[in-house]
Amino acid sequence: MSESAYPRGLAHVGLTVPDLDEAIDWYCDVLGFSHVKGPDEITADEGYGGRQAANLLGEFETMRFAHLATGNQIGIELFEFTSTGAHSEPDPTRAGLFHLCVIDPDVEGLAARIDEHGGDHYSEVWEIFEDDDEYTLTYCKDPYGNLLEIYSHSHERIYSNRDA
Repeated sequence: MSESAYPRGLAHVGLTVPDLDEAIDWYCDVLGFSHVKGPDEITADEGYGGRQAANLLGEFETMRFAHLATGNQIGIELFEFTSTGAHSEPDPTRAGLFHLCVIDPDVEGLAARIDEHGGDHYSEVWEIFEDDDEYTLTYCKDPYGNLLEIYSHSHERIYSNRDA
């Protein structure tokens, strides 16, 4: 592994959804992400893309996918497989990805918008640091069961301005 004088960037996060077209609309309309590419469809083991996808993702018949981008150029890659079933409840105690965090200075407003558009704002709005109402957060679910955290400020701004 090479040494780096800077942190590596994050290119994208992949999410599986049961209805790709609906999810593209939801993430763009509700969270304000940009639709970059797709939907595209791949059949496993068919052509270069199908062989590549089967090697990377394992067994599947066909899949559709699309690329979105956040305001700070982090990609969201949405996948729909012919075998995509209903969502399971996220379990933060299990190893692996369990939420996305989006930035919005109006945490309560975005949480209400998520609620109004088929998601679920299920937690309270919290001060990230006790007795400091400038920095807030809350948790929601998208309509597909994926956990969404909403921060009032960027991660760097929140933690670089605090004493260790």
